Amino acid sequence: MRDKIKILVVEPMQPCRAQEIPDTLEAMQALVGGDIEAVTSLRNASAIVCNDMGKFQGLPCNRPLLDESGLVPLDILHGTFFITGMNGEHFVSLTEEQIQRYKALYDNVMVVTAERPAAQAEIAPEATMLDFAVACQLTFRFVRDGQEAAESKDAFISHITEVFNEDTPLAERTVGGLDFDFRDGCAEVHYTFASQEKDKASAEVFSEQCVRDVQDRLEGSGCKVEMIECFAEELEPDPVREPDKGRGNQEKKKKGHGHDR
Repeated sequence: MRDKIKILVVEPMQPCRAQEIPDTLEAMQALVGGDIEAVTSLRNASAIVCNDMGKFQGLPCNRPLLDESGLVPLDILHGTFFITGMNGEHFVSLTEEQIQRYKALYDNVMVVTAERPAAQAEIAPEATMLDFAVACQLTFRFVRDGQEAAESKDAFISHITEVFNEDTPLAERTVGGLDFDFRDGCAEVHYTFASQEKDKASAEVFSEQCVRDVQDRLEGSGCKVEMIECFAEELEPDPVREPDKGRGNQEKKKKGHGHDR
């Protein structure tokens, strides 16, 4: 009958413990739960003996594999392993000094793992983004007398068109041109806004917010924004066209059209 050797057993999330085991391959394999692999330290006359497939079998993380100095982590050891003394190529018992030194070291370098709560086990996929055409109408009221003169209308059209062309969200998402109607000291601007959102309400809110973001600039031509109306309609998917990335890219250059009625 072969002798026993004294080793230090290191289990995941547990303090290290000294134990005597038979000096047999079968006893060592039973302890680590499979075929063994030894990482030897010639300077310290010892070896770490672990399951050679622990990482690939999904065994729990245990301790870091440290370099000879005991300071630099080289890898993570998975599953139960043990530390044994070395005499040439043979495993031997650890000395009491080795047991105390390795216990002090590995009791303080545990790799802590935690299971994710069941409620968080699956991350909900992002909501599907839908394409919308948003019919928008901006109503302006002129605040200066004589604003409805032909030259004033032209200046208003030029100013509003310039603001739309210079603002990136409006420039990229406004489809076609801007249509202008003038009557009773007011002006209406009609256009279609392309939006990609999760639902109709979100498309309408985003379309309105893009106008709110430039409202001060829009009102720089002697007028006030009285109303912003946005009505979204979902578009049918186009099986031929590749889906746009982001919220969609539309014509950046627009031309204003004025209409009296």
